Amino acid sequence: MKKKNKYMNIINTGKTCYIVSIMLFSLVIGCSHKAPNHNNKQLLSHVIIIQPIVVRNNEGTEAASMALPEDLIEKAYSGASLDFVFLEPIYFNHTKARDGLINLDEISKIAKKQGLLKGQGDIVNMFFVKAVDGNSGPLGRAQMKGNIIFIALGDQSKQDNLVSMQAFVVAHEIGHNLSLKHVIDDPNVPNNLPNIQGDGVFSERIDPKFSLNAYQIKAVLNSPLTHDRISFLDKVSAQKAILDESFEPYFSKLQKREIETFINKEVKTNDLTEARKIAKREFSSAVLEFSIQEKTNMQLVVKEVIRDLQNIGFNTVAESPWRFIKIQEWLSGGFAHTRGTFIIMSNRHLKLLHESMDQSLDKQQRQKSLLAFKSILVHEQFHTLQRTFPSKFKTLIKNYWGFQPTNIELTEELKLNQVSNPDAPQANWLIPSEGDGKLFYWVRTLLKTDVKLPQMGKDFITKVFLVELKDGGHHLKTTPTGGITSLGLEELSEYTQRFPVSRGIDHPNEISAYMFAEYYSDLITGKKPFSEQPQSTQKTIRLFIDWLFELK
Repeated sequence: MKKKNKYMNIINTGKTCYIVSIMLFSLVIGCSHKAPNHNNKQLLSHVIIIQPIVVRNNEGTEAASMALPEDLIEKAYSGASLDFVFLEPIYFNHTKARDGLINLDEISKIAKKQGLLKGQGDIVNMFFVKAVDGNSGPLGRAQMKGNIIFIALGDQSKQDNLVSMQAFVVAHEIGHNLSLKHVIDDPNVPNNLPNIQGDGVFSERIDPKFSLNAYQIKAVLNSPLTHDRISFLDKVSAQKAILDESFEPYFSKLQKREIETFINKEVKTNDLTEARKIAKREFSSAVLEFSIQEKTNMQLVVKEVIRDLQNIGFNTVAESPWRFIKIQEWLSGGFAHTRGTFIIMSNRHLKLLHESMDQSLDKQQRQKSLLAFKSILVHEQFHTLQRTFPSKFKTLIKNYWGFQPTNIELTEELKLNQVSNPDAPQANWLIPSEGDGKLFYWVRTLLKTDVKLPQMGKDFITKVFLVELKDGGHHLKTTPTGGITSLGLEELSEYTQRFPVSRGIDHPNEISAYMFAEYYSDLITGKKPFSEQPQSTQKTIRLFIDWLFELK
């Protein structure tokens, strides 16, 4: 075994492996108020988050094979109580990268420039290619103590021990990311026993009896890629994580007035680049440490929420990592929100947690506060899934609810007064008008124009802009004098009366998160979901529940 650049590679077996049809990962969210699911998966205490990146040709076809026998990979790491959380695959169109005709460092640089690499060194980015440095494999390469892996599965026609080989390739390369050396280079691992970093029969190397020894398990658990299933970021880690834009742009699109609103102070520069730097500094400075008591109490409540979600069938929501950042209340008004895979909270919402544990309050008040806090948790976790499994939610928004995707160029006034919702930063959905196939409505939350330093929530207004389809694109409808045609949200009753929620009505991300939180709350308290909603909302509710059941 030898190194090439900074990537470690497995022994070429001299055989080739089966080309496996791409196994698309599904967001499996289910629900049932008829009978709880008692066959719950026992969740392991540690997780590794993996972003699969499938490389295709320049035209976006003929993808490299991807096969992940997750159960066997997890079995190989079972001694470390480690669960592998695979996000929805993303695609990278680059023929030379797919075919191993350029080196791995170059591929990584191109992928990073295109915004494909996820996380801040805390997520494994796993590329699936047809060849590595011209070799079709089966082989893999990974950065030692890094977060990038390349997997080439080879030719299916002549390989016998396929599944075990696949599991070994992935487990072995992840091991290098986790700082594990080859057995022949590591005096702490005996070379006469099967091991994920040694030689031998594939099935024996991933057998948990010998796959990892105690020294390797300790190294794995100390890796920055290994996270507690319920984790609370320390201040230094959180200051970095709160600035994450690897899943979607946020700070790079902020405007001066909304920055002032979010940080609650005037920005004394008109240079937008400098204003965005100030925003990043202020967001980082707002980060706080969770107290020991807060961690203890949140652990108890999140574990309850996980059990709730499993019992009503929402396993993917339950099994996703629960990762928390704490901020001061002055930032973004103390509103709970998300960034990347993290849930961000302030004392504004943590006080509900404190109340739920306060024995000086009566039982009814404690239960009310606990239910409110749980609902916030599942609402925000739903937002992280919208980010890591985007196509599943696009199905709900477009196919079930009928929103239409768009890309409208903002006027300077709209841009100046925009409010970028961190849970729905891409305001790219239109509402079709009833009876007119070329007219659409675009709901936007904006800042009031007559306030010098707007306050979060208080100085927000919601406007509905008319959009028309012409010349092959969507364009804001204008008045004869050149103004933009808009309505108040209250004038669009055909839209607002469709939904059983009144908050977050400006974006389907928020609508679905509020609906999910209400659905969860009703189920765990024994109510019939949405039983008190008017008839006008029933179609939307039914479609939402159909979507949940279909994905189960």
